Amino acid sequence: MNGISIVIISRGRVRLLEELIISVKAAQSETELPTECILVDSSLGDSVQQVKDLSERYGLVYDYRDITVSAKRNHGAEIASYDYVLFLDSDCIATPGILKSYERLLKEHPDAVGACGPLEFVGDDSWIWSVIEKTPYTIFFSTAKWGETFTWAPTANLLVKKSVFEETGGFDETFPKNPGGEDVDFGLRMSKKGKMYCCPDALVYHSKETWCSVKSMFRRVFNYGRGDLALAERHQNMVCTSLPKRPVMILWGILICLILGIFCSPWFFIGCAATPVYEILFTSILVNAVQKRSRSSLIKQILIQLFFIWNECGYLKGCLTQKKLYLRNKQIIHFKPQLDGAVYQYFLSVIVYETYTAILLCLFFAVNL
Repeated sequence: MNGISIVIISRGRVRLLEELIISVKAAQSETELPTECILVDSSLGDSVQQVKDLSERYGLVYDYRDITVSAKRNHGAEIASYDYVLFLDSDCIATPGILKSYERLLKEHPDAVGACGPLEFVGDDSWIWSVIEKTPYTIFFSTAKWGETFTWAPTANLLVKKSVFEETGGFDETFPKNPGGEDVDFGLRMSKKGKMYCCPDALVYHSKETWCSVKSMFRRVFNYGRGDLALAERHQNMVCTSLPKRPVMILWGILICLILGIFCSPWFFIGCAATPVYEILFTSILVNAVQKRSRSSLIKQILIQLFFIWNECGYLKGCLTQKKLYLRNKQIIHFKPQLDGAVYQYFLSVIVYETYTAILLCLFFAVNL
């Protein structure tokens, strides 16, 4: 191993980026291993010059490329000088010992084609963060703490062997433009080439700031849904058949109420508005009833369920726009324990929709008697 090239991709976030660069410089000073820091930027407006000034001030290799996230990472790896490439995200802070930890792991496991370190979220707690941390969307940031090896991990703290990276073709640039699933796909392909090791001491702190917005979180989970569709198409071995997605079931409920309203009684038109409220509210109550130890307030649980539904909307939109309706009832399983959650969700959905059907039947007979 002749050294590590650190690749950072950025788009704005100048303040957070400078904090990361300072932390990387501190980590570089802690190791005698040759290193370099490459910044591939796609900022807009005034941020372009600000990022460029940062690069010059701290001695980074700077390149401006207004391309996708996957393409920026690929370009950074392409121009890297050393045998290993460490990917870091611009809203993170590296700990001083991160490079020494990776160096030590590579000496212990010379067969490693890659490694990952854990990410811990830091920053001010907020109401929305108390909701986000109850969702499964942050669990994979702890991958490095789960065992000795892994198949994929978030690219915010991921080390790869450059020669194997090139052999796999890098990140798939045909994934949706916004992040979602490309790191899973890349990790799965890399892990087929050799062992990917967990490095629990190579810690990186991830800012909560870029997550703690309801609007950005809805956008994030929607993109995750689109990414799941791309994964389902490429990795059939990770797919299981599920019940129809919740947005589809809600639409079916609305359609049934419309038909009953036209042919039975106008009162059923109320069900068009009541159906989504019932589905989300009843599911939230059931989840809280089952999760006694980790239950949330009802309002928080409703928002969590809205995130889940919006994630499935992203998946379904991809099915429609890409004409892949044959995947509409498929679910991607990112890791084996998720199967338990899929079964759990299946039974909850059966209870919700069977109860809904019973309510409609009772109302139908009540109106016609």
